[in-house]
Amino acid sequence: MIVLAVILAGFSLAIAFWIGQQLFSQAMQRYRNLLLNDAKANLRDMFVFIDISHLWPAVICLATGLALVSWLVFEQVLISLLVGGMALFLPRYALSRAVRARADKFEQQLPDALLAISSAMRAGVSLGVALKQVVQHAESPFSQEFGLVLREQRVGIPLSEALSNLHRRIPLESIQMTTSLMRMAAASGGSVADLLERLSVTIRARLYLKMKMRVLTSQGSMQAWIIGSLPLVLLIVLNIIDPYSIDLMFRTLIGQVVLGVIVMLETIGVLMLRRILKIQA
Repeated sequence: MIVLAVILAGFSLAIAFWIGQQLFSQAMQRYRNLLLNDAKANLRDMFVFIDISHLWPAVICLATGLALVSWLVFEQVLISLLVGGMALFLPRYALSRAVRARADKFEQQLPDALLAISSAMRAGVSLGVALKQVVQHAESPFSQEFGLVLREQRVGIPLSEALSNLHRRIPLESIQMTTSLMRMAAASGGSVADLLERLSVTIRARLYLKMKMRVLTSQGSMQAWIIGSLPLVLLIVLNIIDPYSIDLMFRTLIGQVVLGVIVMLETIGVLMLRRILKIQA
């Protein structure tokens, strides 16, 4: 009877391990496809054309290396797994930051570019010629984005569709207002130099308000990050003062559960902070 129970227990553990391994493999495959698709689309929109076939092996090597380093430093499997898991999300985070920084730079270039287009249209040229003149002297990413708009127009794509593609690549409200105004100008054929100038003033005022809001909320966000980092700092200090008690927290089941709850609460706090700051922005 005991032998039968041991056999059934081993069989159950084997099935549970196999199911867990299948679920883990499927999750990793889905994340791999998501990472590669996002990287390919975002890099293409940023006019960065590189081979991303080696991205996933590089991410796996990075996660494995950081996990091994953390295990050598802390000698804790839980911390190593957490560090390795966080390393898997670093490329997506870095890529999203790069996309956001490029969009912010484009939005900062927009008011001056609209003034230049307005001045060129007052001189008697059309919208397409004014765009071409401004693109020739502008810096990236403005020159890249509107240069692509002009190239799409030359191969037969309507200007309204090319401007819609621009708004799809950079989905900002200021870009939406700009492309809508240019589509209206292309459809009606009327002079919109004054409207472009007013739009430039409006976008500049919006940028000023956004910058002012960032300044006003920077102190609160920094306080939140400092308070959020206090548990980690306290853990390091206590490890120096009383390493035996901290070692029990890592090696006992109750201590590991407490660490897991702390990590979960810290993660929820960071996500809520990011959501609040994103809504305010």
